[in-house]
Amino acid sequence: MIELTVNSKVPAAISNAFKKISEMVKTGAIEKNTLVHIVLGAGVYNELLNYNLSNPLIIEAASGVSRENCVVRAENCESFHRDTENRAVFVIGPSATFVTLRGFSIHNTHIKTLENEKSGDQAEALCFHNQRGRLDAENMAFKSHQDTIHVKGFSHFKSCLIEGDVDFIWGYCDTSFFEDCIINTIQDNRGDMQASVLQSRAVAKRPGFIFKDCEFLAEKRATAKIYIARANGKGSEQSADRWDSVALINCTVGENYTSEFFSDEGGTRAIFPKGSALFGFREYGTKTRKSDGSVLKADTTERNALSYVMSEEEYEANYKSNDFILRDFPKR
Repeated sequence: MIELTVNSKVPAAISNAFKKISEMVKTGAIEKNTLVHIVLGAGVYNELLNYNLSNPLIIEAASGVSRENCVVRAENCESFHRDTENRAVFVIGPSATFVTLRGFSIHNTHIKTLENEKSGDQAEALCFHNQRGRLDAENMAFKSHQDTIHVKGFSHFKSCLIEGDVDFIWGYCDTSFFEDCIINTIQDNRGDMQASVLQSRAVAKRPGFIFKDCEFLAEKRATAKIYIARANGKGSEQSADRWDSVALINCTVGENYTSEFFSDEGGTRAIFPKGSALFGFREYGTKTRKSDGSVLKADTTERNALSYVMSEEEYEANYKSNDFILRDFPKR
């Protein structure tokens, strides 16, 4: 293992650490599978990051530093750099293997504009552009407006804060597991517009996005609806991905979310597949948090007709154990 400590007062400190590791691999000073451990000192790191080495990476805030006091921050968006893998603050590329992020924040500071409404405002904080490796994020904060987190492959977010205003979690994942996280839908700076937490484009016949023991918060819209998820509209039995697979397991959802939960955009986007215990829009044990703070068992009678409420037996078999959820994740 190689350990590096970086300081926020040094320009491009994290990027330079990545370059140093790359140079060491090229010169043979370390192997391509040598573990890299980078410790971040407190402060704000104003830089765009890209990690695309096979070396397993752990990057975390120094001991005793809170995630609020250790922030990677920059502005990037589709109108600046086209395509998903180029417009995030932190991109993890296809050559990465095992990446662990702990105890700091990643903030894309881009503010949406009406001029860019249809083409340029996607602005990820994190892009895990990787189908074969594994991402583990613990006690992290990810902040942006649109498309805050994009994931492919396998990822596990534990005790994290993720916030944005529309489709701020999305991607072509196999399994993306959110455990004990706070998911916060914020106001759209452009006005009172419809919102949704995520859009799944999951790999066909794979679990997709699973939220367990998470809290869904939302800043109230004046009249526009706030959904948990909206359909992509392009999934089918023949498609390799773009399946609408989202599971909520024992989650608490604020009353500012519409009781329909899952949107087909007024019938204009086909939901595929129909919800079941393993695929599609599905839930178990959902609770509603009222504005006075009280928590009640959720009324699911007004859910989208193609979503599914699991039985206790289906929960026990498929979601009670995290080992079962994580069973196909690449092993470290």
